[in-house]
Amino acid sequence: MNQNKSITPRAFRFRRFSRAAYAAFNSLHRVVNIGHVASYIADRQLHKAAAVLTLGIALMPMQALAQTDDDPDERLLPAVEIIAPADTLFGSPEPAAVLTADQFSNSSVRSLGVLVSLLPGVDLRTRGGNDVQGDLSMRGGTFDQMVILLNGVNFTDAQTGHFLLDIPIDITMVQRVELLSPAQLMARGITAFCGGINIVVSEEYRDHLAAEFSAGSHAMAKASVLATKTLGPWALTFAGAYNRSNGYMPNTDYRHGSLFLQATRHSTTDDWHLQLGGQSKAFGSQAFYSTAYPDQFEATRTLSASLFNVHRWEQSRLETSIYGRLHRDRFELFRDGYATPPAWYSGHNHHLSSISGLRSRLSRRVGIGEALIGIEGRREGIRSNVLGTVDTTLPSPYTHSASRLSATLFGGYSLTLGRFSAEAVALGLYNSAFGLNYGLSATAACRLAPQLRLQASVSRTYRMPTFTDLYYQSVNQRANPDLNSERSLAAELSVRYSPRAFALQATLYHRQGRDIIDWIRHPEEEVWHAMNHTAVGATGADLAFDYHPALSLRPALGGGYSYCYIDRDPGEMISGYALEYLRHKADLYFALSPLPQLRLKIDALYRYREGKYTDAQGQVCSYGGALLLNAAAEYTILLCKRGASVEDNHPRTATAAGAPQMVLFAEGHNLLDASYRDHGGVPQPGRTFLAGIRFNLNPNH
Repeated sequence: MNQNKSITPRAFRFRRFSRAAYAAFNSLHRVVNIGHVASYIADRQLHKAAAVLTLGIALMPMQALAQTDDDPDERLLPAVEIIAPADTLFGSPEPAAVLTADQFSNSSVRSLGVLVSLLPGVDLRTRGGNDVQGDLSMRGGTFDQMVILLNGVNFTDAQTGHFLLDIPIDITMVQRVELLSPAQLMARGITAFCGGINIVVSEEYRDHLAAEFSAGSHAMAKASVLATKTLGPWALTFAGAYNRSNGYMPNTDYRHGSLFLQATRHSTTDDWHLQLGGQSKAFGSQAFYSTAYPDQFEATRTLSASLFNVHRWEQSRLETSIYGRLHRDRFELFRDGYATPPAWYSGHNHHLSSISGLRSRLSRRVGIGEALIGIEGRREGIRSNVLGTVDTTLPSPYTHSASRLSATLFGGYSLTLGRFSAEAVALGLYNSAFGLNYGLSATAACRLAPQLRLQASVSRTYRMPTFTDLYYQSVNQRANPDLNSERSLAAELSVRYSPRAFALQATLYHRQGRDIIDWIRHPEEEVWHAMNHTAVGATGADLAFDYHPALSLRPALGGGYSYCYIDRDPGEMISGYALEYLRHKADLYFALSPLPQLRLKIDALYRYREGKYTDAQGQVCSYGGALLLNAAAEYTILLCKRGASVEDNHPRTATAAGAPQMVLFAEGHNLLDASYRDHGGVPQPGRTFLAGIRFNLNPNH
């Protein structure tokens, strides 16, 4: 049983299950009494973090089934928990893939970006380490062709996809990560060329405190804290983190910190969720964007906030959200105090981008299925001394600005008939800068057996150019204000098999893209140009598996393999993004506990990247492949209260019961000291080590 503190919503009772497809839908976030149940059993809370539905079921003798309502013979039983995925504002009941906290705790993952890259088909191209800056993409797409959601809210930056990982949370806060296909996103009124990722922050109805301190190679140091508090019907989460390093090579030092606050409240008819976050980064950017001018520096600040409400009545559900994000960026081509700028250098680049929106989505039982309709208004804007058109009304240092407004209307219908389910969605968007566009998706699924599910989908999506694609001009980059929006037609087929402790998922996909935006140049050129490729197609397959047998050593084995092929040959042309992709990606992790207190982990990762780059000496090189090996060890010491039993002091029982604990850990990354690059001008870190201590306290348990 879950031992978290709970709140007490109103319960309702029924004595017969209708077996209608919408019966489970009507019971979301409600306490249901079936049969004769005492009120103190019914008054249990469904808390949102695990969407735990408490059912008190009265087991009666067979002859009691014919009893009337006034029969005084009632029997009381303990509650039964049914655990389902958390119901966030954006919570797909069956996303394309999911990584839970239990799964990635068996890996030596230490950063949010690397965690996300463990999802099948997802590529992380890092500049620097520990989430300083990284470009996320999936299935052969570019970093601008996917969206990032935080607790279901679309905070994707309109300036450039380079800032996808500017998210004000730390890996210690993550409850799960969802991979979402374009069809699954469209059901929420969001279009994404390749797909998206939803990061769900842990939400707990209990008083809890966790902290971590670590240090390692290159003067790296990190501190983080996570605290949860229950105040009446509200669950509050506060988290903060700070990370710094001197860098693994000259001008790769960094400092970044974040603060995050989350507040949630649930009742039988309404859910409320508030999130506020802020992040600050400053980092040396050695050759991040150009090998011709290596002494670069960048500093960013991010503020984000959202408030959403879910209201339920009868057979309907209404979601309403308001959100906003501010992102400030200062880029120095010649770092202050580090390099002397030439006479032609006019000064640093300053950008202040913003997004804001209001979204509403209504779903209701209609006929044999469920209908949905939604609308969203969204504004994207930027002030800059580089991006946009000249604007003389702006305060210094800004001299240019640009903005665009979008109105989206979407609707669809889904149904479930026995083992078969289907959904179709249509979306239309009007943008003040790019006019009308539309998206379509259709999905069909069949559960061939209790553990076997087959699903197929097709979708038509698009992507508008970013402000960087349209306006950025520098000594070695030329944007194109006449770029067209990208379009794609994609299809995928997946099968999921999950008997007991084993889970296997395989996916085949094909995407045909038109007017694909890329930055290109020829080997003899110094300047990159933004352009539309006429057509770029991507075909591939993803395979992922997990095996967690219930054995005494608690072994865990998992991993996956992804293959992608893009049907366009760049020839002599050097592609900055669209034609550089992972051809092969393989991950394997293994963990076990030879002692109750000791946990050992080992990861192996292989990446083979297609594409070319020019090194600092002007030589054109191919990316090729790299094998990375990581390992970690954790030793748990329980901090039990006086008078605790010996059984309570055992890590396997006490940890499950929420006993306070201290964990000592040590990690090694890239143990083979492989030399590789994700971006042409930036060699990746070699062999690094890290050690630290983690506290997990539950004072009110």
